[in-house]
Amino acid sequence: MGLLVDRAFLDAATSVPALREVIRDALIEALFTRDDRVLPPEIVAVLARRPSVTMKPKTDVELQKLVRIANGQESTVSLGLGAEDWHYVRRQLAVSKDQDIGVTVKPSVVTTHPWIVPPQGGIEVDPVDLSAIAVDPKGHQALAGVGARWKALFDEAARVGRLVPFFPLVPLDYAIGDALYGDAVFQSYRGPFRRHLLAVRAIASHGTRARIGFEEVANHGTGYDLLGLLQNSMAEFVVPAAVSVLLAPRPRSLRNLVYHFPDAARLGEAVARLTASGRALLYANVYDGGAWALLHPGAAGGAFILEVGLGGAPTVVPVREKAVDALLAGFTAKGADVPSPYDAEARAYARTAERVGRLLFPGYLTFPAKALGDVVAKLGTVGEVAGAKASLFGAVRATGTVSLAPGFDAPKEPPKVYSVSRQVWELARATPGASYLSRLAELWSEDRMYRGRIVLLERLKEEIDSARVVEPTVPLAGPSGRLF
Repeated sequence: MGLLVDRAFLDAATSVPALREVIRDALIEALFTRDDRVLPPEIVAVLARRPSVTMKPKTDVELQKLVRIANGQESTVSLGLGAEDWHYVRRQLAVSKDQDIGVTVKPSVVTTHPWIVPPQGGIEVDPVDLSAIAVDPKGHQALAGVGARWKALFDEAARVGRLVPFFPLVPLDYAIGDALYGDAVFQSYRGPFRRHLLAVRAIASHGTRARIGFEEVANHGTGYDLLGLLQNSMAEFVVPAAVSVLLAPRPRSLRNLVYHFPDAARLGEAVARLTASGRALLYANVYDGGAWALLHPGAAGGAFILEVGLGGAPTVVPVREKAVDALLAGFTAKGADVPSPYDAEARAYARTAERVGRLLFPGYLTFPAKALGDVVAKLGTVGEVAGAKASLFGAVRATGTVSLAPGFDAPKEPPKVYSVSRQVWELARATPGASYLSRLAELWSEDRMYRGRIVLLERLKEEIDSARVVEPTVPLAGPSGRLF
């Protein structure tokens, strides 16, 4: 489901007589871990529900029909299914007719963990077949279905001499839509994903087509920021179908440079000098030895690694490389012929993503580059407490910050995920200038300004989704209006 659904359910659960005396943080933990010793059976039943049916639309028209079935405009006959499939879908959705039939979108890859409240029956959309990719003739932008893999978009852009200017923070095999309704984080050295996102084509809850943003001009140049406001909660307002993203010219010469450092503190100092220089880079990724071994099995690696992408004319790249070498003084070894992690063949990329995906990722930390040594030391302590070794995947931004995704070699059991997430959140709160992007942290936070933004989103939700179709909130009151 999503943030608004989880928060509404959490607020409603605090009104249940059996839970009124439970501290909010303890209630969040009980809901996340499905602790039936604390939760009433009625809430446990809600948390155990699943979608009534999962559908795989192949076109925007089929997706539109699903939304219209959910809001009552059309019947399941319009799906054009065979008799047996049609009977199954009709029967499953009829079970939910006493409540709203919701439409939820299934992420292709979940990096951290799902939201607490699962879909309450209704229709789950698996967008795997919404995967068409079209690059405009001039090569300035691409229109990709939300089910298209980022790697497929990258390869298609390369085929026509263009470059996708944003990269996944964690090297998993994400679909583009995972940035809208999942927890994928795409970044670039020059800016966040929203800088490259032009528009989202979607189906609104009333069954009409909607376009959020402008495909002809970058959103940040329009004074129109609904796209930026809704980006991380897109699937709670509309059902996304396709995204339009900016592409960049592909340099004639590309170079992937790898620098090894003996410790995180020296790496942090070098990164701070690099970002302060204003040098133009395609990407700058940071890893520890464990993460590097997952990406390059059998390859030699230092304790910490900085991977830098350079591009330009063949005569210019060597000059830029020497300048970067000087800025990164302090490295113990350098690799100049290491293949780019993004140019790998699609199957090899997917195999690497599978290895990385076995780790437990609690969330994403962002902090000033100079704090890298301190943050890594604290993450080591978190790993010791959890009894798990951490592998660190990160990306550097030109602003002088580092975004880090720590992956722990631990079972992805809810109690373990909750415990590690809480410790990393405390780490972020104790680090000046740091922030923590986490689904659990969004529920823990009671900051007044943050709560004000949530209230604004809740009001928008009421207006945009008045038909109560796109991820409707879960009522805890029965027909009599009384809780349970």
